Amino acid sequence: MPRHSSILTWTLLSICSFTTQAQTVYTGDGTFYSPSVGLGSCGQQYQDTDLVAALAEVSMQAYNPGNPNNNPLCGYKVNVWNNANPSTTVTVTIVDTCPGCQGQYDLDLSPAAFNQLADPSVGRIQISWEFAEAFSLTTGPFAGAVPGERVAINQKVISNPEVAASRDEL
Repeated sequence: MPRHSSILTWTLLSICSFTTQAQTVYTGDGTFYSPSVGLGSCGQQYQDTDLVAALAEVSMQAYNPGNPNNNPLCGYKVNVWNNANPSTTVTVTIVDTCPGCQGQYDLDLSPAAFNQLADPSVGRIQISWEFAEAFSLTTGPFAGAVPGERVAINQKVISNPEVAASRDEL
């Protein structure tokens, strides 16, 4: 092969190569609560049928600007899965604070969301979750979080196979 052709091939391969960043996955307890009893800390009221969640107080407080309604975590979507059955997932929106959550990455899910992951009679499950969208905060416990690729469709997971394999090892 002529030298210029090898250089051109190498240059094109260098330009076309890229690196992927691993998704940031958090693990904690998943429980459920009734968001319909009043306003959440993000300032809105939701129904038990909505796919929403309350994030552990310690994590929410790390971003509290004084008025919890203005917390930048409010409205972020996260993909959640049951570690005992990682083939199902649900995407929920952070709308509240969970003062009873002990772990930094615990989520208190609406009944509709919890029901997609487990039978409510179990009460508490081990979960993992990731941000479903780009996360722009540069400080606090979620600084540098990389969104994942899980998408819930009829309680089945569609995912990048390499990402799914690494998550199933959790």
